Amino acid sequence: MSHTWNAAAIADKLGIAAADLAIETIVHTIDGVEYENVLLFNKAKPPVSGVLAVPNYFGIRQQALEIAAATVGPDHAIFVADVYGKTVRPTNADDALAVIIALKKDRPELRRRMNAALDAFRHQPKIAIAAGKFGACGFCFGGTAALELARSGADVRGTVSLHGALDTPNPGASQFKGAVLVLHGVQDPSVPREMVNAFIDEASAANIDWQLLNYGQAGHSFTDPDANNPGFFYHRQTARRASVALKNFFGELFA
Repeated sequence: MSHTWNAAAIADKLGIAAADLAIETIVHTIDGVEYENVLLFNKAKPPVSGVLAVPNYFGIRQQALEIAAATVGPDHAIFVADVYGKTVRPTNADDALAVIIALKKDRPELRRRMNAALDAFRHQPKIAIAAGKFGACGFCFGGTAALELARSGADVRGTVSLHGALDTPNPGASQFKGAVLVLHGVQDPSVPREMVNAFIDEASAANIDWQLLNYGQAGHSFTDPDANNPGFFYHRQTARRASVALKNFFGELFA
């Protein structure tokens, strides 16, 4: 399900000239099913590090690319990952929820799809990124997916969850290898305090380098300009602060 992207809008979010933006469609296959990812990078300054970014529950679309670009920035190659399959592109909330509920109920499958996307990212010939220079992040459902990738023991230097759910069916079996940063809106009704505390216990027991930033005026979806519901709303200041936190996190890890 190929698309024509608004490159100028994506470049603007990255803060680079449109002529310098490379947009590559990357297809990988799992059990005969094709997944269509989008690779973004600055041609004028080839990246030496890469961040796999998982969108919210609507999956791959123009807004997902713009949000990833605005949040991650131009210093990294950004691999916007498809974990649904290229023929699955929800157009309404009910369809999107149906897709993510199925994946959240099957965490081994979610982890398999995430690891396949990471493997596809690692093998891109147009970018030269060393093995230790990969990270992951995700937005809403994507934050959950990114954390499941980290829990699977994937070789990523660091993982960032932006307003993602923090639960996992078997926290004691998590095999984190890299650092973790959770960016959480305190007013998020889908991530209650008990879930936050359970994540703290999980990360502490795993003895990993972890951070948790709580944003008091933000709820769920604080990076999504279209979100405007009680508990699920865009918060511009928090989105900017979260971007700074993410950039500092990966900047430290990839230095």
